[in-house]
Amino acid sequence: MTPTDSLGFGLLVPTLAEFEPCGLSDLRAAAELGDRSDVDVLWVGDHLMYSAPIHDATVATAVLGALTSRVKVGTNVLQLPLRRPVDVAKSYASISQLTSGRVVLGIGVGGGFEPEWIAAGVSLRDRGARCDEAIDALHWYWNGEERAGRYAVSPGVAIDPPPVGGRVPLWVGGRAGAAVRRAARCDGSLNIWVSPQRCASIREEITDLRDGDIAEFTFGLELLAHVHDDLATARENTRTAISRLNLEPDALEKYTAYGPPEVVAERVLAFVEAGVQHVSFYLPTEGWLPQATRIVDEVIPLVRAARPSLVALEA
Repeated sequence: MTPTDSLGFGLLVPTLAEFEPCGLSDLRAAAELGDRSDVDVLWVGDHLMYSAPIHDATVATAVLGALTSRVKVGTNVLQLPLRRPVDVAKSYASISQLTSGRVVLGIGVGGGFEPEWIAAGVSLRDRGARCDEAIDALHWYWNGEERAGRYAVSPGVAIDPPPVGGRVPLWVGGRAGAAVRRAARCDGSLNIWVSPQRCASIREEITDLRDGDIAEFTFGLELLAHVHDDLATARENTRTAISRLNLEPDALEKYTAYGPPEVVAERVLAFVEAGVQHVSFYLPTEGWLPQATRIVDEVIPLVRAARPSLVALEA
């Protein structure tokens, strides 16, 4: 990293109610925490249908935007190929206007739950091509360009009111090669289940793809974390959470951060050293608010305190 690199943080709000219910009071509590803390973005996940209850991502983003006054809100990540780009362009232009530009549109190809693709009438085989074109199409609609693609058509009439600044920042989720190439066309990346070493290689790949122009690009990370003062209990709770997500703890535990605040902070700093500029904390256990509060009150200050010496060493 360079001394000019910024460092930001996010919280994934538990609109996926796999571990505990999420109602308006929970969104309000998350909004209050986001506004009063050193958090840059409150993120929400996305599914149209899923094996557990989940709120609509666009609705949840808009509600969080209305409940906040400082922190940004965004999707992490919206399954863009499931939707018509014109609908996405319109919705997020409105959210941008109504929040004074405090929205980030995280996008990805999705594909983890086949029934929602059947319901949407979209072939999983086309999701990559649809996502690639949709990235362009969003700008067609925001700019009022007359264009025609394979899946979308823009008649040359700009969406009005437009997003603040003429566009909504796009961050791309995914760690595969295609996702990295997609991210290089946009404003940021969001990776999960990656090592610091993979984060460093993604940064190098995107830097090369952008011919070194990364001044306005944000390298992001989605990090599953669990804070507990007893390390063994923290590990057990983390592995249980991964299992309840129908994933393999033995394969994925190494990509998480768990333990007392100083241990979690040390893990975060390993990613910062690798070039990550935004760390979003994914806290998939019961008691999201206490976990999020410990992240913002104990973990983030430790990372901030260690950062000046880290930058000095690298300068």
